Amino acid sequence: MRNLLAAACVASVATLTPFGAHAQFSASDSALGAHSLVTDSVSGLTWLNLDVTLGQTFNSVTHDLSVDPQFADFRIATRSEVVGLFYDAGFCVGHMDCGFTDPARLAAGASFAGAFNGVSNANGSETFLGYLGDSAYPIDPAHDVYGLWRAGTGYDPSSPTVSRAFDDYTSPVSSQSASDTGTWLVAKTVVSPVPEPSAWALMLAGLAAVALVIKRRTAV
Repeated sequence: MRNLLAAACVASVATLTPFGAHAQFSASDSALGAHSLVTDSVSGLTWLNLDVTLGQTFNSVTHDLSVDPQFADFRIATRSEVVGLFYDAGFCVGHMDCGFTDPARLAAGASFAGAFNGVSNANGSETFLGYLGDSAYPIDPAHDVYGLWRAGTGYDPSSPTVSRAFDDYTSPVSSQSASDTGTWLVAKTVVSPVPEPSAWALMLAGLAAVALVIKRRTAV
């Protein structure tokens, strides 16, 4: 029975956290503007839309986090959180193969692109770039000079696959800014993800199996 219960729990967790298969991204409004928040249904993390900080220097954003009450509920996202965001959206991270077309991954990518405000390209695709402050590399800390990394992804609605996410090294200036780059900011409060219907079904099936085993052992 113990092994059966463990197997049921493992299977339930596996269903709750698929490879970007069932993630949905919902946009909502805040004091920072319309559609300024994006919530990931898998991780439960709520992100500040990139257009809020688009074109601002990393230094100015970190300053706003410390003094502006509107940013009080946000912090700079970690590299692992940004990778998880892309992962939930079905994007290929790093050098992973993007040559397969799973409908659920495509739907997650479309949901991501629809919720986040990216920079529109001439071919109808969108680019989503944001600075990663936790990975700033100190080149000359005595003079406050750092090299920033930025993480991003591209989404092309005409492509049969979701695009590859990547990180990119920028020039070694601590106040680096670019017109197409925001900063990845995440809310300090995590919303509990809502399980998918398939996850509920699997959990109920697991509990039913456990109950059946207990009933049989009691009968004996």
